[in-house]
Amino acid sequence: MEKPIDDTLPPVWAGYTASAWMIVFAAMSFYWALGGTAGINTVSLGQELAGDPWFITLLWLTGILKIGGGILALALVQSWGQQLPRQLVLILAWGVSVLLVLHGGDFIIQGALTENGLIGFPAFAAWTTAHWQTFVWGPWWLLGGIAFCAATWNYQRRSR
Repeated sequence: MEKPIDDTLPPVWAGYTASAWMIVFAAMSFYWALGGTAGINTVSLGQELAGDPWFITLLWLTGILKIGGGILALALVQSWGQQLPRQLVLILAWGVSVLLVLHGGDFIIQGALTENGLIGFPAFAAWTTAHWQTFVWGPWWLLGGIAFCAATWNYQRRSR
């Protein structure tokens, strides 16, 4: 006989995972924005654009957005999140979830197509960028998206 699902303990692991994922990713953006170069050559055009003012601005902006995403993920599992308008939280959380999954999937598909010679990067992009997109960044974005989807789903079920 199957055990019934225990809904008395909300599954919060996904929200904390999504938040931690966002914070780690934000730290990378801030590191690169402050002039750090370790790993920047793994990002498409990263090495070529390091130090460029608009690229630095973009890194700061994405870092701030990622911090916002980390806070949103916490709102899905913390009691203070219940004080926020439910519909707004759901729209934002599902939006972030979809964007992360699509971006990760896009990286994996583009990387796989590049790896198989079906498409190519511009001549000035590093060859190893395709490997990083396919095997590191794509799965990393996908992982964040899956965690966000699970956290959003759990929030939606609990907050009816």
